[in-house]
Amino acid sequence: MSEQLPETDYQIPRNGLAWLLAAMFSALLPHMLRLPVWVTLICLLCGVWKLMVYRGRWRGPGRLLRMLLVFGGGAAVFAHYGTLAGPDAGSALLILGFCFKLIESRTRRDAFIVVILGYFVVAVSFFFDQSILLSLYLALVCVMVTAALLGLNQSPLYTRPRRTLRLSLRLVGYSLPMLLLLFVLVPRIGPIWSLDLGQGRAKTGLSETISAGDIAQLSQSSELAFRVEFEPGSPVPAAQDRYWRALVLEHYDGRRWTRGLELDKADRVDWQSNGSRWRGPRQQGSEAGLNRYDYQVMMEPTDQPWLFALAWARSDSRGVGATRDFRLLRDKPVGHPFQYQVSSTTGLSLDAAGLPAWLRRANLQLPDTDPRTRILAQRLWRDSSDAQDYIQRVLQYFNQQNFTYTLRPPLLIGDRVDQFLFESRRGFCSHYAGAFVFLMRAAGLPARIVAGYQGGELNPLGGYLLVHQFDAHAWVEVWLPGRGWVRFDPTAWVSPERVEQGLEQAMEQEGSFLADSPLSPLRYRGSAWITQLRLGWDYLNYGWYRIMLGYDAKMQRELLSRLFDKVDLMLLATLLLSSLGAVLMGLAWLIFRRSGLRTPTDPLLKLYRGLCRRLARKGLRPESGEPPSSFVRRAATELPEQALALQRIARQFERCLYAPSADEQDPQLQRLRVQLRRLSL
Repeated sequence: MSEQLPETDYQIPRNGLAWLLAAMFSALLPHMLRLPVWVTLICLLCGVWKLMVYRGRWRGPGRLLRMLLVFGGGAAVFAHYGTLAGPDAGSALLILGFCFKLIESRTRRDAFIVVILGYFVVAVSFFFDQSILLSLYLALVCVMVTAALLGLNQSPLYTRPRRTLRLSLRLVGYSLPMLLLLFVLVPRIGPIWSLDLGQGRAKTGLSETISAGDIAQLSQSSELAFRVEFEPGSPVPAAQDRYWRALVLEHYDGRRWTRGLELDKADRVDWQSNGSRWRGPRQQGSEAGLNRYDYQVMMEPTDQPWLFALAWARSDSRGVGATRDFRLLRDKPVGHPFQYQVSSTTGLSLDAAGLPAWLRRANLQLPDTDPRTRILAQRLWRDSSDAQDYIQRVLQYFNQQNFTYTLRPPLLIGDRVDQFLFESRRGFCSHYAGAFVFLMRAAGLPARIVAGYQGGELNPLGGYLLVHQFDAHAWVEVWLPGRGWVRFDPTAWVSPERVEQGLEQAMEQEGSFLADSPLSPLRYRGSAWITQLRLGWDYLNYGWYRIMLGYDAKMQRELLSRLFDKVDLMLLATLLLSSLGAVLMGLAWLIFRRSGLRTPTDPLLKLYRGLCRRLARKGLRPESGEPPSSFVRRAATELPEQALALQRIARQFERCLYAPSADEQDPQLQRLRVQLRRLSL
């Protein structure tokens, strides 16, 4: 009995190693911007190390060095992230383990483990980004990992990487029908576990505090904030009416506006009996002159729980509810693209019957600062007949005095409202909103800042709105007896272009629109072809997010209900099993047809079979197991008149057999083809 040779010191075949290294570096590319630099350097070193081991110039790591690498890598990850849990630290550990396993692989089993880890490294990238470009790129990386898996099952002497790649593409193509069926038919259920993907990672967007220059800095960002698609039959509000609420800021400490000490009461929500959805506070007011908008929002990740909607919004989406100050919140931070349905009704009177004492107190609070602003408020109040007249006088003050709307306001210190109103008079929306609220409260009128976004660009390809970070805006709500909370935007009295046409037109003379992003296509909206390309690409991405990432249980039911009267788990199971069975049978037939039932396409085999047919006419046929060269030499002894030509053909068959080539233009094959053509039989 022959003993099986041990697998120690197993050498990965050259073809498999080449594809494995290529797949490793390709899989690392999406992680490089997130990972510490030292992780990337270690991965590069491991790749070079494995290559040197393969070439026999270096030795693999010993037991002590392997232990140092494992524990040292874990300690370094813990020192950098402060934890070994979570997506960032976990992905760093996985990538280090993948690279360490590559250099210490000593058996065939180790090599297969490295390949399996490669698939996991690819999958982890989807924790952080699910865009269409990254998905296509990672699909290509999966093809490369599959090519490495094929390379492990090939001879060490096999050196045709392009042929391995073609076979890998074919295998991945075979899996696509099954992938599509699983995507469409597997029941969509909520996750039984979740990851906090936002922990420790900063995002561009609004924050819970606003100082004078915060929104001005945000308005230099061209990143997308959210998309809005209105339902068929629902009107699209005019540009000057697109106020997307996100935050209500009530407390001012002389430097910045925050949400205040009454946060718990302001955010109190009621739960329905099933505990799955929020129910907002009741609205008060007349039904006359109301405008209703029904739409859905596709929101980019913010790592914050607040959502964006037009005034007085309600949502039936799971995990979304309304707060006491008429905002929408999610029950957890938005760490990935999130889609929710909204119904907004403008024109309602909210809190018209009166304010609770705690809410009135919170919206009249002022620090003991800015004496000149208080004197201005007292003077304007004495000259006013009522609260509405006072508000109008304040707005006219902003309009008639020499105020300038700018993204480059001067730095304010000390009594900042005084300096803004009486000295600099240059500011952004947060300057005007903060000063307006101060003047309202100084006159005894409850007021607050509302932060969110204003405007939006219509994409005609899909009929939806694009709202970017530079659309960030702050405005004011003032409580008036009998009317409730009423919106006022002092910025519109200084720069009407900002509200009616957008930030780009408002900053046209100053030239500060996206000054820090010279390559952003949004800076060149005057170019028709650039705008068409940008909107077309966004339409493609929006479709990807809606169909692929937004495919949930509701969309699944709507899709299947078009074909079947009743959609339940039994129907899904029946469809899934029967469809998978049909796909597997089709793939099996295709594979068997390609491998066994089709005429071989090897050019050398074609030439040999052609010669066999010609010799068969002379009564000569190859015996079972007889090599081609032996059969041709036997034919030479039976046909002495063609003996010399057949001997040459036999030797040429041997040359081609031991130097195989699939290329029809190979010189050896060409020479054999000429010799067969000259053979007279």
